[in-house]
Amino acid sequence: MTDIVHIDKDIDMPLDEIEIGRVFRSGGRTITEADVVNYCALTGNWIEIHSNKHYAEQTRFKERLVQGSLTYSIMTGLITFGPPIQANYGIDGLRYLTPVHINDTIYVTAEVIGKKDKDDKYGVITLMMKALNQDGQVCQKSEWSLLMLRKREDLDALVGSSIPTEQPRPEKKH
Repeated sequence: MTDIVHIDKDIDMPLDEIEIGRVFRSGGRTITEADVVNYCALTGNWIEIHSNKHYAEQTRFKERLVQGSLTYSIMTGLITFGPPIQANYGIDGLRYLTPVHINDTIYVTAEVIGKKDKDDKYGVITLMMKALNQDGQVCQKSEWSLLMLRKREDLDALVGSSIPTEQPRPEKKH
């Protein structure tokens, strides 16, 4: 019997409410030919293993591969970081373990492996981020640290001050 795994991709609570060991999980995202070409154009990363079909067919991989940095970028979108997250604090130990191929589908797990207070208002969460392909192979992993709000009241105050409320239309002067 297998455990039922639920999609739980939203990190939308303050640091003080997150437990070490909690695992956030995303749904899947298929990386397409268009993604790879657009990323080449956006970044200037025209390395031939990504952009030259004939060249890539001569390599040990026998086909073009998805850029590791594109995979990482997609990972950061599959886990949704809400208003408590204030800044990227750093990435450690980024490793590319299995190639990602065009038309592979990746899923992300983000396990809370550390958290520390920075001051009264902010703290740092560290996540073990993993991209898994459709076969369950870990393609990429890293420790990602994020600066975030610690307390619910600070989060509520920030959200309350940043979302406009509907105002009545001003009366027209004739």
